[in-house]
Amino acid sequence: MANDSSLFSAPGSIAAAPSETAQSDYWDGVGTAWKNGRPDRLWREYTDRLQIALLDRWLEGPVPHPGGVQPTALKTDLFDEVAGRGLVSHLSTTGFRTTGIDISPVVVAEALRRNPELHARVADVRQLPFADASFDVVYSGSTLDHFASVADIAEAMQELVRVLRPAGRLLLTLDNPVNPLVWLRNGPLLNMLCRWGIVPYAVGATLDPKRLANLVRESGLEVLHTAAILHCPRVLAVWRAGRLEGQTAAVQERFLASLARWECLEQWPSRFVTGHFTAILAVKRECR
Repeated sequence: MANDSSLFSAPGSIAAAPSETAQSDYWDGVGTAWKNGRPDRLWREYTDRLQIALLDRWLEGPVPHPGGVQPTALKTDLFDEVAGRGLVSHLSTTGFRTTGIDISPVVVAEALRRNPELHARVADVRQLPFADASFDVVYSGSTLDHFASVADIAEAMQELVRVLRPAGRLLLTLDNPVNPLVWLRNGPLLNMLCRWGIVPYAVGATLDPKRLANLVRESGLEVLHTAAILHCPRVLAVWRAGRLEGQTAAVQERFLASLARWECLEQWPSRFVTGHFTAILAVKRECR
């Protein structure tokens, strides 16, 4: 496996950014804002728990390779690890040798400071600095929906497939434009919401669930599961979470439990209308 000791990076890239340097500088600024104390910790705890639950539901426990070689996982951005507790520690304690990438050096440095077991590197997800078939699992949580175009998403998908081992699994989430609130946020209301601070960082192109599943298949993977996640009324939940930042742990836990109850909507026929993200689990079949 190449780059065993490497560092990683990348929340995708800023929509319509003119260069990789501009993208890096932009996400450095976003990472610095969160590192210095944006008051969204309770909301980020909820999204971390939601992602961890998805990992536990869809990924089998890691199986060591011959000779006891530890299974490997790649996380395609490290913003979760700066904005909240993140997922790296969970992947590591589950048994994976975890690597992360991010396009922001600030985000990479802070993620490493908080997670010394992490291997990380500043990199663009469209040009991963790893050999073919390096990872047993790739987790890409709302990374690719910060690009300017679907072509960028497709290019990044090819890289994720390239570094995935045969029989390896990709767990991918993207903004779900079938949800009217996501469509409005990413489209006609975006500039206004950015000015008001309701959308605190750049968003980009995305795909509806059917087109996303087709892209995953066209990239060479077999889709095993498709789901819609995060069903609570997001704007209200973020606002309420901010109001509860200074409350007791018991009050905060009751709030988090109330948000989790919305996830029952995943079982409803209308799940893609209420879910903020499309989630896909896919596998790279072994060549015969």
